[in-house]
Parts: sequence; structure tokens; C-alpha cells
Amino acid sequence: MELAGIVGKANVGKSTLFTALTMVEVPAANFPFTTTKPNRGITYLRVGCVCRELGVRDNPQNSICVDGNRFVPIAVIDCPGIVRGAHAGRGMGLQFLDEIRQADALIVVADASGGTDDDGNPVEPGTHDPVEDVRLVEREVDLWIAGLIRKDWNRLVRLVETKQSTLAEEVANRLSGLSVTAADAEAALEAAGLDGSTPSRWGDEDVVRYAGALRRMTKPMVVAANKADVPTAEEGIRRLREAGYEVVPCSAEAEKLLRLAAKKGIVKYMPGDRSFEVVDGSKLTPQQKRALDLVAEFMERNGGTGVQRLIDKVYLEVLRYVPVFPVEDPNTLTDSKGNVLPDVYLVKEGSTPRDLAFKIHTELGRGFLYAVDARTKLRLPSDYRLKAGDVVSIVSSARR
Repeated sequence: MELAGIVGKANVGKSTLFTALTMVEVPAANFPFTTTKPNRGITYLRVGCVCRELGVRDNPQNSICVDGNRFVPIAVIDCPGIVRGAHAGRGMGLQFLDEIRQADALIVVADASGGTDDDGNPVEPGTHDPVEDVRLVEREVDLWIAGLIRKDWNRLVRLVETKQSTLAEEVANRLSGLSVTAADAEAALEAAGLDGSTPSRWGDEDVVRYAGALRRMTKPMVVAANKADVPTAEEGIRRLREAGYEVVPCSAEAEKLLRLAAKKGIVKYMPGDRSFEVVDGSKLTPQQKRALDLVAEFMERNGGTGVQRLIDKVYLEVLRYVPVFPVEDPNTLTDSKGNVLPDVYLVKEGSTPRDLAFKIHTELGRGFLYAVDARTKLRLPSDYRLKAGDVVSIVSSARR
């Protein structure tokens, strides 16, 4: 299952965002280091289901379909707040960094309202620059990766400069736990403008610059501009965007309130909707009505709470995953048990049906023969690139 890491400095709303995404209650308070150990949960990516287009009633097995929307499970981890010096073990640093090894991408939570200082202490809103929240995370992750690269540096230099190995190969070996490949390591050299044939000439900041290039390539970041419902957040969001970050303004508190209200039957709301509907306003207390009115005003300005948008942006726009619906029988659109449109898989843009077969099961991929488009019933070319919403039947010798 895909994994997204929620990271950021202390007291910016990471735990509230995690709860809003997963509805798993975790401690949250207006002071630093409420989270002292990682919290894990499941959230969902929202994509369009093909059931209505194809005129069938589906029976999802690995996902959920609600009113023509397919919700695909994504694992998320909420890490302890990061502080300066985390890469050297300060605070919960090493634990935080180790937890993001397998993350596909990082959601960096920033206090867009500018209401918390570097250490996560409350300050007057608008007095802190949220860009610094993101730069803190970037710097600490880069220094951590640089430290992994520097381990036994003299041996790496010797192997590379005597041509027994290449820097890309050595770095890929050291960072395999971060899913870094030799191709990634080679591309990062070019991005950083460094000569990989003579690492003995590199200074400490060269290694950090190289680590930053690797981080951007293998752990892309999306900024959750949280507390966007606070008046001072508009300026913070502008600053974040001008700094060149992928930014999603959001209110974790608003999303959490709506999901709790929907769970209790107070409102009708689906994660990712641009608005909500109150079921029976006469049953609301004045405080509840006021809270929902404020949420409605924010959603109207922002086009929603922004929380579901975070996950959708990470996987559909930044990582460029494509949702595909594999079936066994292209005529009935079912699996071997008769489940209609049972599964949806996320594959990287540019993937082929063979890649999909391997993602479903290694043996299915090894025995791959060809694939059929369930809409046209035609065999797909071997170099066909899967598109969002494709319904594909894999024919494999592994099934015989």
C-alpha cells in the first residue's frame, strides 16, 4: 500500500490533520511535542469510479465506492515534530527521520497563520513566516540523508576514484532503504551540478546539496498550509507559493469537525466535497450552528476544507499515479468470484499492462501474455500506456 508521511515542526496541526484524514483520535493540544511517537492510519484517495459509465453496480473489494466516487486506501504516518538539529538526534529527530524512509511523498504541515515560532510555541498570528516551517523540514531531511551518504566516505571515494564502482551505485546501495535507485542517484548528480567522478573534491555543503537533489527526486513534498481559516493565513499562503512550493490551503480543524458531524448524522458530507448539507438544523445548539457557519464560509472561499485535496494532489498530480481497474472477465467485468469491478490499483504514469500484472502479483507478471481492454474487447499493444479509468483484463499463463 502507498504511504504518505505527515511531517513538520511541532504544534502546526499535524495530529489534527492526521485525525481528520483517518478519524483515528490522537492527542492534540496547543503546545509543542504532543506527539511523542509516530501514529499510523489509513486515509483514502478520491477518484472517479467507472461503474456509472459502464452501467453496472460494482462490488469493491480493495476500495470503497460511494455515489460514483472510488476511495482508494492510502497509509499515512504522523511523525513527531521536527526541530533544528533533528538530524543529529535532537528532540525526536532520529525516530522521525527513520519513519519516513518508505514514504512515497511528504506532506509538510506549515502554520499558514504564522502563529507558532520555530520551536512550536504560540505567538501572535502573522508574526512568523510559514516558509521557515518548510525550510526547517527540508534542511533537516537533507542533513540526515547527507549523513547516510557520508558514512564510510573514504571507502566510497576510493572505490569511485579507482573506478571499481560509480558514485551512483554506491549511493544507491547506501540509500536502498529510502528506495533510491542508481538512476535516481545519477540524475541527482546532474540536478545538483556535481561531478560524481571525483567525490574527494566535494565539501560538506556539496554533499548536502546532493542530498537535497535526491530528496526532491525521491521524497517530493506538498505543503499543507494549515490554519488557512485564520485571517492572517492569506499572507502566509502567498509567501509559501512565492517560495515555489506546491501548496494546498487547508483547515484540519474544519475537516475534523465535518467528519465527526457526518458520522453522527448531523450533516451530509463526503471527503473532498466543496460544501456540506445540514440534516436537521433545529437540532443544532447555537454553538454548533456558529461553528458550522464558519466552516461553510471557509469552504466557500477555499473550495472545500483542502484536506482531501492534499492526498489527491500528492498521488494524482505530484506523483502522477493513474487509477486502473483490473478484471478477470472483460465481458462481465468481474473477478473469479463474480465481484464486479472489484479492485482499483494505482500505477505510475507511463506504466504498461505488464507493470500492472506485476503490481497485482509477481507470478501474474511473470506469466504475462497480453491484456484486453474491457471496453472494446480488443487486445492492447505491448507498449500501451495505461490511462486513468482503464478497465483491463490480464491474460497470464499463471492462471492456467
